[in-house]
Amino acid sequence: MTHQRLARRCLVAWGLVVAVFLLTPAVELPSGAVGWVADVLRSGGAPETVVAGKRVEFGVNVAVISPLTFLGHWAFPGRTWRDWTAYGFVGSMAVEATQALLLSRRSAEFVDVVANTAGALLGAIAAIAVVSTGLDQRMISRRRPRSPR
Repeated sequence: MTHQRLARRCLVAWGLVVAVFLLTPAVELPSGAVGWVADVLRSGGAPETVVAGKRVEFGVNVAVISPLTFLGHWAFPGRTWRDWTAYGFVGSMAVEATQALLLSRRSAEFVDVVANTAGALLGAIAAIAVVSTGLDQRMISRRRPRSPR
């Protein structure tokens, strides 16, 4: 399996997970996940100013979207960080519009668009950083060939 094909499969798998969380009609799943992350941060000693209010939700949105553009960099080479950031913005607007128009129990918020777009930017920058350091090529070259069966 090529690295591009593997990246595409991982991208589809993570995209499905993200879609379930973002487009589920019930608020319990996404709210529960954010609450769980807040509890983990508190148990790890994070100050209350970090886990207060909507900060955890913002951080979770960033963290959830970042892998999409990170994987997208390898799944669809040739696109720039600007492209991936724009895709993140457009996708986030589509999700928020869907939540506003079709999912009455969900709330569409502009801050989510900002967080998701920031996540898209961070994922793209992280992918570029991995490539620029040569880490991706070192990881590929370390792979041991499979023995024939």
